[in-house]
Amino acid sequence: MAAHKTVFNDKQRILRLYSALISHRALSIEEIEDMFFIGRKTVQRDISEIRTFLHDLQIGEPIKSEIIFDRHSKKYRLTEMENLFRVFDKINKIDEEE
Repeated sequence: MAAHKTVFNDKQRILRLYSALISHRALSIEEIEDMFFIGRKTVQRDISEIRTFLHDLQIGEPIKSEIIFDRHSKKYRLTEMENLFRVFDKINKIDEEE
């Protein structure tokens, strides 16, 4: 029996990739390609989209979370996640006050 291939639209795929990175996962390009049935260029574009989102989200923050490519492990990972969660908490408090 063949494995079921789930196809995601661009937004779904990027959110799922971001979620995987937030879940403390380091992912290689090949793992991302296999996870979403996409090519290397699409992986690079998706990572770029998430980097832009993180940059815009954290304007004015002294410590910034970012996606880095670890050349030793050859995997992408998210840095400074605790700071990112503080930013999310601030956003949620603003939303609650409105």
